[in-house]
Amino acid sequence: MNTLRDSRGGRVHKLQSFVASLALAAAISGLETPARAGSFLLLVNATNPITSITRADLKKAFTGGKKQWENGAVIQVGLIPSDAPETQYLAALFDTSIRDLIGRIQEQVFKGEMRRPTVLKSSQDCLALARSHAGAVCVAAAGLPIPSEARVVTVGE
Repeated sequence: MNTLRDSRGGRVHKLQSFVASLALAAAISGLETPARAGSFLLLVNATNPITSITRADLKKAFTGGKKQWENGAVIQVGLIPSDAPETQYLAALFDTSIRDLIGRIQEQVFKGEMRRPTVLKSSQDCLALARSHAGAVCVAAAGLPIPSEARVVTVGE
């Protein structure tokens, strides 16, 4: 795979660059869009009353700064711990690298500031988590049928 170099001299795959470009375009437009940036959806359980979330609040949810949803459900992050496109999208949304994002999550789990994330292997696992856990939050590829027990949340600035 062809690679590019980031500002720190690190290698960046074309897909990562594309995802980062999509996130930047969404930020520049200032418009609220479903967390799709091309092909991704942010999912929560249907019992969660949120319909939109800011990037800052989403980052807090994924890194231990926010522990419960407004309905009292304890946040349960679902994450594919690799450079899967879903995880690349999430890191780009937070303007960080996958390595730094996972490192931050591990640090917060170690400190007891957040629950250990549910390890996902695919977008299908994200759908299953969102269906079965009231506090679930995860990123899935678009195009999958969303069951009535899960909901897509809009991500804004």
